[in-house]
Amino acid sequence: MDPFRERPPAPTKLQPDMQLVLEQTPRDKDERKKMWTRVGARVGHSLLSLFVLSGICLNPHSSIYMAVRAGDSIEVLLFPPLVLLTFLLYFTASLMNPGYVPIQHDEVDADRTTLIKSDHAYFCRWCDQTQPLRSKHCRECNRCVRRFDHHCPWLGNCVGERNHRYFILFLLAEDILIFRCLGMAWDTARSSTEVLEWLEYNGILLICAIVLIIGALAVTALSCCHIYLILHGLTTWEHVSHSKITYLKRWPEDNTPFNFGYCKNCFMFCCYCNTQNWEKYIKSLT
Repeated sequence: MDPFRERPPAPTKLQPDMQLVLEQTPRDKDERKKMWTRVGARVGHSLLSLFVLSGICLNPHSSIYMAVRAGDSIEVLLFPPLVLLTFLLYFTASLMNPGYVPIQHDEVDADRTTLIKSDHAYFCRWCDQTQPLRSKHCRECNRCVRRFDHHCPWLGNCVGERNHRYFILFLLAEDILIFRCLGMAWDTARSSTEVLEWLEYNGILLICAIVLIIGALAVTALSCCHIYLILHGLTTWEHVSHSKITYLKRWPEDNTPFNFGYCKNCFMFCCYCNTQNWEKYIKSLT
């Protein structure tokens, strides 16, 4: 062995800061991917809505186009505010805090996946804290959400205690807008005996109508399901996982501790804006 041969440098130990950066890289990439997914959902919703609205409203034979030219104030005054309201409700539900539980790291010695403090409190091992009643950890948002309903990929956000009412209002406004646009598309379509000529006149309207019909089926079904759950004081997560949730599985689904009757359920859903202490309803029955 040549003693004068240059030896390769010994591998250097990474500095703690550099090691931390490398360890966090996969998680950071995952967070960036989720962020762009949320942005893509909002941009996609906006572009699809604008395409359908433009395809119908900018057609010279559409009722809204002819109303603008004829000076029909009723059609002009009613339709644009409905469109604006739908977009406003969508972005309100999409961008606002759905009810994230403030992160306060709790110290527990027991297994963090087991119950602690009471029969109804869970410890979230992702957020490292105790979950309030009716909360659930969302892996997409990486946070615990109060009165968790579901994570909506179309919103790019969770539906929880703070934005649930705006989500319902968005569904109702979207339903009205979809059926109004379907009526306008039907009135705007022109008849023709030739298939190619008919497609030339109504091709864009046909594409818009297909999108609207799919949207009408999805939004109407979703609206009906949520109205049913609101009347019974339940969330989507509680309805789907009723038999697995500790604080609910011993109660029949139509008589949970959070079901106060149709009128009060609706009143609480629409008018109670502050954070609710759901534990008191359980304690009053035990």
